[in-house]
Amino acid sequence: MKAVYLAAAKINLALDILGKRPDGYHLMKMVMQSVSLFDRVALEAIPGSSGIELECTAPGIPTDSRNLAWKAADRFLAEAKIQAGVRISIEKKIPSQAGMAGGSADAAAVLAGLNEMLDHPLQEAVLYETGLSIGADVPFCMAGGTKLVEGIGERLSPLPALPECFFVIAKPVQGVATGPCFQRYDSLPSRKSPNIPAMLEALRRGDKGEILRYMGNVLEQAAECPAVEGLREEMAGYRPLGCAMTGSGSAVAAAFSTRQDAERCLSGLSYLTKKGTGLFLVTPVPYGVRRLNC
Repeated sequence: MKAVYLAAAKINLALDILGKRPDGYHLMKMVMQSVSLFDRVALEAIPGSSGIELECTAPGIPTDSRNLAWKAADRFLAEAKIQAGVRISIEKKIPSQAGMAGGSADAAAVLAGLNEMLDHPLQEAVLYETGLSIGADVPFCMAGGTKLVEGIGERLSPLPALPECFFVIAKPVQGVATGPCFQRYDSLPSRKSPNIPAMLEALRRGDKGEILRYMGNVLEQAAECPAVEGLREEMAGYRPLGCAMTGSGSAVAAAFSTRQDAERCLSGLSYLTKKGTGLFLVTPVPYGVRRLNC
């Protein structure tokens, strides 16, 4: 049994931290959006066999049990009580250490894909619990679209679809490690949070300009990545509707109403590619994982 899936990247339209649990996990409130930048995940399930094989086109990405896609296959088979071998091939497009859930998206594609290929042995709730045990972003990456995400990532609430818009995403060479970023956030003397209630109300009205005006990320204050601040300042010159770092960084997303405005920004920033910055023009998509007919 073979199949190929697209695993969509995510961006945070808004990210706030409401507190911290005794076990150290942060309590989040986020508006998340799937976008049209995809890893391509090919799966082959071999019933009666055993073992997990993984290959990836991106250098430096682990291909053993450290990889979230590998973990997803292992935990799926254990939870479903299925003996099978799994081959995973990942064509990587989503940058690493970007805050765009590249590893979580791959894990989501493996979980959703294996469940579909093997005739749905796991109910949706169990599938999402399994995903959460792998990474906080995995449940959203399975659901996709536009969602309010709360708790540690386990509470997903559907939101009205984001009206048509275009994002220019810039990922500098310098990444931001998630753990240290949250540790720095905890030591901040004060924090400035995004106005998520106002964004939610604008989403209900379908007011694109207002939705994107409220883009914000409380973790920007703890990123300690000069490239993030520099990109935000440069992108501001192209008059985006909104701009924010996504996740714990280091990618920065600027939102535009028209493709023409987004392409003007993309062209203006193109010189940064010589410095290793990744540039992407993406649109919102209503799914996290999609099977390809091939």
